[in-house]
Amino acid sequence: MSLMATISSLPSPGIVASFKQIAHDDTEDAAGLSCRGAAAVNRSRGCKPKMTTSTISPEGSGLLGNRLTRHGTPVILWATVLTLVSVVLIGFGVADPVTRWALMHLPLLVWLFVLSFFRNPSRVAPAGEAPISPADGKVLAIEEVDDEVYVEGPALRIQIFLSVFNVHVNRTPVTGVVEHLRHVDGVYKNAMGASAREVNERQEIGLRTSDGVGVLIRQIAGLIARRIICPLQAGQEIERGFDFGMIRFGSQTEIVIPARNGIPFQAQVQLGQMVQGGKTVLGDWSE
Repeated sequence: MSLMATISSLPSPGIVASFKQIAHDDTEDAAGLSCRGAAAVNRSRGCKPKMTTSTISPEGSGLLGNRLTRHGTPVILWATVLTLVSVVLIGFGVADPVTRWALMHLPLLVWLFVLSFFRNPSRVAPAGEAPISPADGKVLAIEEVDDEVYVEGPALRIQIFLSVFNVHVNRTPVTGVVEHLRHVDGVYKNAMGASAREVNERQEIGLRTSDGVGVLIRQIAGLIARRIICPLQAGQEIERGFDFGMIRFGSQTEIVIPARNGIPFQAQVQLGQMVQGGKTVLGDWSE
């Protein structure tokens, strides 16, 4: 088949334009709400509050019946288009059948990786009000701190590392009102490193529970992860288990939980344990 015939078989400009518009709208939506996009806001004081009365429930709408997170829609659409184009060009442009078969599978494997990365498995938060994990991954550290932002007094900080093979959707550990939002620019060191939380790009989210406890979540970019997604606004009430954002391609998520009514938070998870966002109970306030 001639090159012109091959080109004519590719998606029409109208279809490609539709994909571009969908991706643009989705990106604009996220950017409009994202703390990261609020360049005019004084970063040292957090995002400027935009008080709302909305309550956000778990599981926002995504692709394939929400099996793929809405936070990855633009990337998924473009990966699909590029995969189709690559397969068509390779299929008609490579004569040797063995080489053609091998090359056609490369873009398909990349496409499958993209779909896997943006998967959003259905998670039902366990009964009760105990804080649950904000991310899937491995517990890197559990330590007592008394100098964290937003939270009052001594607290317990739990660090979770997400590899590129983990689910990367972040979920709210408690039900509460968004009070604190701050984006901090930084470098992109390995998220496994001890200094990542201090020098890497990161996003802070502070939630105030109904009984007055302030819980801090920190999304930390990694060596590969270069995009933190946080489409939250100050004043929103977020339900426990809500898929509020993500970090693309390898990262770290922290949660800082202070005492409640003078009772310190006790962790139930251990170093090295694998946890699931929106599902694994991290601990409770018990004497």
